Amino acid sequence: MTPRAEFVLLTTLAGALVSVLGLLAISGIVFGSSTGGILRTALLWSPAGALAALGGAWMASGWHRRALRKGRHWRAPGLALRTTVLALLMYPLVATGWVLLTAWLDHRFAAAGLPLHEIFQWLPSIVLAATVLALVAGGLPALVIVFLLGRRYLRRLGDPSTETA
Repeated sequence: MTPRAEFVLLTTLAGALVSVLGLLAISGIVFGSSTGGILRTALLWSPAGALAALGGAWMASGWHRRALRKGRHWRAPGLALRTTVLALLMYPLVATGWVLLTAWLDHRFAAAGLPLHEIFQWLPSIVLAATVLALVAGGLPALVIVFLLGRRYLRRLGDPSTETA
């Protein structure tokens, strides 16, 4: 597997993990909920976090490749910051798409699905809440995980600007 493919894959998996653990932590702290029903909800939201992380990692690694061609070397903190910011910027768009897709599937295949016009009324509130939760519960853990993955990615590329571990 190429270093870029490994970085994107591991970052995508980390995005799903941070999404699930962040929602579990926020639900436990704020609402005092048990993990049974919240785990199901967290798993339902994890594709949105994974897709945002996938997009952020793909764009940041492409950005890094173009920077290398121009002779600029990135360090792991810069790569992690760029990747995390791109993923967090992408998250509202991905969450909107995810909510619309699941609402359409629910409307199409459920016996008594929620009418789509009601979803469109609730959509801004749902996306705002999901984005705030992603920033609060997922920003710092994602940055730390992507920093570690970025160090591995840069080492595998043989970049001379990586720090020694």
